[in-house]
Amino acid sequence: MTVPIEWQKGTKNNFPLIIVFDRQNKRSHNYIINTIDYLTSTEQMPSSIIMSVESEQRYRYIETQYKISDKKGLASENEKFIFDELIPLAEKDYHASAFRLLIGHSRYGYFTTSLFSSRINDLNGVISMSPFFIQENVDLTDSISKLNDLNYKSKKYYRFAIGNDFPDDFNKMDSVIKNNINNPKLDIKSYRFNEAHHDTTPGLLISNALYEIFENWYSIQSKYSSVKQDDLSIKPSLEKEIISNYGTNLNFSLGILNGKGWHFYNEKHYDKAIQAWQILMDTYPNFSEGYLNIINAQIKSKKNYLKTSENFKKSLSDSEFYTEKQKKELEIEFEEMIK
Repeated sequence: MTVPIEWQKGTKNNFPLIIVFDRQNKRSHNYIINTIDYLTSTEQMPSSIIMSVESEQRYRYIETQYKISDKKGLASENEKFIFDELIPLAEKDYHASAFRLLIGHSRYGYFTTSLFSSRINDLNGVISMSPFFIQENVDLTDSISKLNDLNYKSKKYYRFAIGNDFPDDFNKMDSVIKNNINNPKLDIKSYRFNEAHHDTTPGLLISNALYEIFENWYSIQSKYSSVKQDDLSIKPSLEKEIISNYGTNLNFSLGILNGKGWHFYNEKHYDKAIQAWQILMDTYPNFSEGYLNIINAQIKSKKNYLKTSENFKKSLSDSEFYTEKQKKELEIEFEEMIK
């Protein structure tokens, strides 16, 4: 389990769930995790809960193969494990939201693509790296093609990339996407890296795929942070846009919400700054610095800050966002602010 810095027990926030398979391949797995971290830190994707699932090499075939192709296949049991155990655990103990994204490579590229076709209403997206689509009695290109005729409440995302292996599979699926998929709620895109090794595609695909899946989220929250947008009441309507696109709410980033408060503060619009930072604290109550910012604005506007001071002390006491050293530094900053 990897949780974002804003996460802690008792939080009211829910976070998107990303399940990454093949944790045992440390180089590609760590690259994926670091890419998620990088895009999150630059506000390009929302803070997420990440479940990394390890698999022994000797079991990867059997646990991703359905009985229709091999009587010994355990893919159905694996699927049940994911949807009946892993996801409920993430929701119950880690505040995972209804947004679910699967990331798989090679055999797990095949498996996650299969889940995208059979469990599309339980998923928001799949990123499939170096997958293949044909097994005995199974042709996933046909399965993906049939998704075009279904109705969806929100967008479904599928990204796949193939390097110098499985060229026939790529050409067949790419043809299906270009000629058969025109449903506006199906956001499907393929990448071909002609000379890329089988194990190289995760690094080549992951940043583009994540960026494209969350591009609309970034665009929508950017409307809130726009310098031209001084109306804080626009936030609920923007949240509705996010829900319409993704099927569930994805929180605005901490940086976007904090930056809005600083915009008003720098313009000396202290009442709006206070309001903006309160919106921040409602979303991220363990970011205690938000209360310090409110106190600062209240001092500037000659308002009573006693209640905010109490909120700051409680927030800092409960917060797991900061180290003990950082907490002491914030306490000193608070004391100097109110002198």
